Amino acid sequence: MKKLLFIIVLLLLVSFHANAGDKIGIPAKGGYPEYLFLEKVNKNEAESTAEMISKALGKGRLVIFAQMGKLTDPKLGDKGFTGDVFVEQWKASLEAEFMSASPTQKRIIDKLIWAGKLAMDNNQDRLNVKGVKWKHFLPAKWARETGLMFNSRTGIVTKQPSINYRHPSNVPDAKETEILTIFVKEGTAAKAQGEFAMMGKQKVYRYFDPIHLMPPCLACHGKPKGELDMLGFEKDGLNAGDIIGLISVTVAVEK
Repeated sequence: MKKLLFIIVLLLLVSFHANAGDKIGIPAKGGYPEYLFLEKVNKNEAESTAEMISKALGKGRLVIFAQMGKLTDPKLGDKGFTGDVFVEQWKASLEAEFMSASPTQKRIIDKLIWAGKLAMDNNQDRLNVKGVKWKHFLPAKWARETGLMFNSRTGIVTKQPSINYRHPSNVPDAKETEILTIFVKEGTAAKAQGEFAMMGKQKVYRYFDPIHLMPPCLACHGKPKGELDMLGFEKDGLNAGDIIGLISVTVAVEK
């Protein structure tokens, strides 16, 4: 009996030391990404659907960029930039883009607009704080939160991988890193590209749209490289027009 207890204790100790030596905080091995695509498109519409989603997110970001002076004014309380106001401006910028959309694509875009409005509504308390200039709200934050809610209703995956990411959700996967490397080399000439792939057992179309740095972003991503910006991050030393990241869209393809 004593010998058996000794063996059990020894095995437990060996197991403990083995686990203690394992790396912590790394991606789990094997398995598939978590997904359930509630919306699927036919193969012929896959590329145009992904492009529409990417363009819509890009247009939404631009609408918010145009309001950043007001949104960061510490003297203002209520900015009047509600979800309804945002969506009105957003839709106006999208009208020409989606005139030829199919019924399936229109349904998907309607869900994206719902998500974008909800993301803006959810940030009203933050945006309307008086006496605070920087409220930790940027177009990228809106797009990130919109993407999460859009995913909840469609399963479609949207990301904003960056060359020097500042938020964990912007970590590029292997394919996104490959595309970002190409975009950086191409610079201002970089153009969107995509491909069919597999996500687990699901056939998908992956679309990658370059994000070129806009002049207002130079305060954080410009020069001099290494100098701390308003958030304490080191500046990237980039110029207007340089690649800062990409919009990644993954849509499911019907069998």
